[in-house]
Amino acid sequence: KKMRRPTANAALVLLCTLQTITAFVPSCAPLPGALSGLRHAASEAAFRTCLIPTRSVQTYQAASPLQGNRDVRYRGGSLGLSAQADAAQLDAAVFAAKSEVLAALSGIQDPFRGDSLVKLGAVKDLTVDPESGTVTADVIIGAPDLQGGIKAECEAALNALLWVKTVELTMAALPPQDELREASRAMAQGLKGVKNVVACASCKGGVGKSTTSVNLAFSLKAKGYKVGIFDVDVYGPSLPTMVHPERPFNPEQDIVGNAIMPPERGGVKMMSVGFINPQDSFVLRGAKVSPLVQQLVSTTEWGDLDYLIIDMPPGTGDIHLTLSQMEDFRIDAAVIVTTPQRLSFIDVVKGVEMFDKVGVPSVAVVENMAFLETPQKGRVEAFADKYNLPPEGAEELRALVGEGERLFGEGHKARLREMWGIENSYSVPLSPQVASQGDSGTPFVEQFPGSEAAKMFGELADAVVKEVKSLKEGAGRPEVVFDKAAGDFVINGKQRMSPADLRKKCRSPANDPTRVPKGLVPTDMVPLGKYALSIVWSDGHQSLMPYRAFVEGYE
Repeated sequence: KKMRRPTANAALVLLCTLQTITAFVPSCAPLPGALSGLRHAASEAAFRTCLIPTRSVQTYQAASPLQGNRDVRYRGGSLGLSAQADAAQLDAAVFAAKSEVLAALSGIQDPFRGDSLVKLGAVKDLTVDPESGTVTADVIIGAPDLQGGIKAECEAALNALLWVKTVELTMAALPPQDELREASRAMAQGLKGVKNVVACASCKGGVGKSTTSVNLAFSLKAKGYKVGIFDVDVYGPSLPTMVHPERPFNPEQDIVGNAIMPPERGGVKMMSVGFINPQDSFVLRGAKVSPLVQQLVSTTEWGDLDYLIIDMPPGTGDIHLTLSQMEDFRIDAAVIVTTPQRLSFIDVVKGVEMFDKVGVPSVAVVENMAFLETPQKGRVEAFADKYNLPPEGAEELRALVGEGERLFGEGHKARLREMWGIENSYSVPLSPQVASQGDSGTPFVEQFPGSEAAKMFGELADAVVKEVKSLKEGAGRPEVVFDKAAGDFVINGKQRMSPADLRKKCRSPANDPTRVPKGLVPTDMVPLGKYALSIVWSDGHQSLMPYRAFVEGYE
């Protein structure tokens, strides 16, 4: 009555009612033809006679979102309308536009929960602007939309509305519920054939974890083992760049039910979010990344593998703890990657202690970019022979170019052995060939199998095989028990040591050997491989004690 257009008002109310029914009851049968025509007639009447007064049509384009006209401006004063009526008209247009958006989305299903997005209440914070043709909303689905298919379907449905120009959707996933976890665990059988899992890790980024992971995996494959690589870094996956698969990943062909078929190269199976969705970046909080990684590793059909190499992201966060504590996924050993810099060594300490806390032994250290490999190194002997250099001259030339320049210092391999008893340590040169192969899609050890660096990766592979086998068999490990009655450690049945004396031998940076608490006793002891013993003390400190530091006659 206030707008002096009661017929149009009635038509608008009818329109909104029909739109709401369509939006919130998506499973009903299609509207009969007569009723559908009535809705269309109501749309015409509402937006032509209610939202735009008759005399304004000559000056402005029609503003109906249903008609796709985009240039209208609601200027009530210039049209002789009151401000209140103008606001009422605008609210009605927004309401009608929202109804259209919900109706368009009502036909899209959440595949993880098996019902309409609208019916599930998955469309949150919906805002529309009929004037600019903008639609923004958050869409909450049952699990991460790895391929972006649900988002693309939503955008296509909204862009089909004639008045829509811009669609901005933010996709998010619900946290996994217990029943969903159980169902996923029951259906995910991808890890059942994996025998050994080895993580390549470092707290610091950019030290060469991915380079080490890839070349370790292909070195193991060259020795006859069945191998897979899992790139855990969701935010910056490296595997698709470093290794080009024999056939590109095809979601329609390689995602079968609840299983993902991994791409392969040379018999090495690979998985990374970069294969599944190479275009979009994943903007996710930490709480949502861990379930995504857990789902990806468990639903990939790895088949029968001797070794699954895990390329870990930097840090000691949610992903590391999730993978270390999964019920059906046990990390058997860790290879720590570092550089000679002190800054990297500090992060190595954190990484080793993190794996110590979750019961994963660190079996090898790779010191990447240890020295600059000069191209003249291989030509020293030929040069000396060609020019018949005297022995002292050849030796001096060999000293000049035979050893690469250590750009980042002498490194910390000896200190690592002293602190934690990690005997297997390897130095990888800063080589142009190693660097270029990381961008080529072909692993370095595959392209240059006879190089010194390739031989080093082969030695690393042998050490990993030996250490993992030793861990599984428990061979060669000293026996250490704590005699509560006497208050001493008993080692191999004969050697005794007090808790204070053993604590003083702890080389952890967090330990002060000059200030050992009185009455100190161990609360837990876990052997980590055959090189070290993890001890949790009554004061809360945790020591990683290499056997060579306190066991008499240990070799």
